[in-house]
Amino acid sequence: MSTKHVFQSPDGLVLRSLRGATALNPNIQLHEPSKTVYVVKPPAEARVALVAGGGAGHEPAHGSYTGKGMLAAAVSGDIFASPSASQILTAVELAVAAGQKERGSLPEMLLVINNYTGDRLNFGLALERARARYPELKIDALVVADDVSLLHTDSLVGPRGLGGNILVCKILGAAAAAGQSLAAVQALGKATVDALASVGVGLSHCHVPGRAVPQTEEAAPEECELGMGLHNEPGARKASFESADQLIGEMLGMLLQSRKNGLVDIAKRPEETDETVLFVNNLGGISQLELGAVVDEAMVQLRAIGIRPRRVYAWSYMTSLNAPGFSLSLLNISRITRLVSSADVYALLDAPTEAPAWSGVHTGWQESLFGEEQEQALLATLRDKRATAGLDQDDRPGVGDGSYWRNADISTVRVESAIRSACKSVLSVADDMTNFDTIVGDGDCGETFAAGANAILRALDDKSLQIENLSPPQLAQLLGELCEGSMGGTAGAILAIFFTALATTLPAHAGDPNASWPSAPSRALQELSAHTPARPGDRTLVDALHPFGATLADTEDIRAAARAAREGAESTRGMRARLGRAAYVEDATSKGLPPDPGAWGVAALVEGLCDGWDGGV
Repeated sequence: MSTKHVFQSPDGLVLRSLRGATALNPNIQLHEPSKTVYVVKPPAEARVALVAGGGAGHEPAHGSYTGKGMLAAAVSGDIFASPSASQILTAVELAVAAGQKERGSLPEMLLVINNYTGDRLNFGLALERARARYPELKIDALVVADDVSLLHTDSLVGPRGLGGNILVCKILGAAAAAGQSLAAVQALGKATVDALASVGVGLSHCHVPGRAVPQTEEAAPEECELGMGLHNEPGARKASFESADQLIGEMLGMLLQSRKNGLVDIAKRPEETDETVLFVNNLGGISQLELGAVVDEAMVQLRAIGIRPRRVYAWSYMTSLNAPGFSLSLLNISRITRLVSSADVYALLDAPTEAPAWSGVHTGWQESLFGEEQEQALLATLRDKRATAGLDQDDRPGVGDGSYWRNADISTVRVESAIRSACKSVLSVADDMTNFDTIVGDGDCGETFAAGANAILRALDDKSLQIENLSPPQLAQLLGELCEGSMGGTAGAILAIFFTALATTLPAHAGDPNASWPSAPSRALQELSAHTPARPGDRTLVDALHPFGATLADTEDIRAAARAAREGAESTRGMRARLGRAAYVEDATSKGLPPDPGAWGVAALVEGLCDGWDGGV
């Protein structure tokens, strides 16, 4: 694992990289607050705007795939962390506003989402918010899940999205640029994902700038990690690494026998071979010399069984920082045309694009781009229409004069003490959470929870969060917004959704006969369950959050609920994961796993909440 970097700290690195991406194309611009790269002057004939994105660390994805013929906008989170729903919603608004300016009418919108939990949650939340905010906007989503290495498991996360995502973006971007409708582009997208299979391999892991070297067991010299993802998580399994031809043969076998893309058993019937595309993706740390040899070996083995790809692509399309590994993808063109008879996929692959990271792109408009004031005016045009339609009232529920606390005879000093104590309790275990997460994930869980805790403490200190002026629903809503804006990734999305749902269950007025404080968290968890498959026993933060809510509803005893949360967190020690990046660890190694870091953080949070409540009397 190489740990030397030109930029030793991650601070500001994502924005600098995005600014570098925009320098490569004169028709794309960076909206820094949302980390969104977008096309300033999209083609007027394009009816559909494509938006994609994910965590940083996968460059050139997705910022450098923004341009005419591919994406209308791409949004980035921090390193290996999904962008927040608010970021994604702004990316949607930028793409819609720019398209509306060129077309004179609203474009239709398709979100292309890689199948990772954080991306699914945050893009899903942004999708619902866009539908609510702009009822006239036609918007939908397509999930890319091309990884075949986990198809044999019972994991609830399903196949991950791998490098094949970029093939999907190219095909759909060309279809959108040709003027196809949202329904047509989405149908083509579903057919493409259905016909796409990928598998990754890693010789070692990558290193995140500024982060300590994780104390994880590296693959032995004669081993590799087969079924590698994009976020530095362990592969699906360790495999023997005897030679390149043996490794590539095993990977091709996984693709051909996956029963996912219509290529199964093709070696027995070479005369019936479907037309295919071979897509080789460098995860960031393989030399171009070796990558070319990987392509050659894959072609030799495919030809030996009668498969002759009509197109071959090889490059660093979607990386995992400097990870020494690669992925192989096969796209069954014939299967796509069987599903969508009108599709000319080769023409779409060959269509020109101004996205700088796609081969052969050297053109673009030279007109001057928007300044900050013009950019704000662009968004204001779209948002003013919402206000004109009477849709721009404050979304936060409840009253805001602080009368609830007085009428309910609840001390806001005590409430603030409980919140501060909860945040400090989380900060006290952040290092433990990071250590737990380095074993099964990307090592950022402690940092993520600490960022949320610090954001809430800062808001209390600078009085941007003034409890005495808020109703309980407003307080919960603001806590959710602080989590979403500071935490990122899966944990931030889950807590943001939980607090947002909690805002609808807490009493806004003292004396409300239908209000029940003890049952509110349990009811909020029911709402959360609609957006995530995580359930108790899946080794997630739900293992602590669920028993807390259930016990509080049953006993109305917050101390008993906190004990239940701690027991739930302890129960995840050695538990096999079915969700999150820990789900990619072999079952045989799960018995030695530490507790789930998210559940550990939740247990600390509710214990601190109790301590602060008692101490604030």
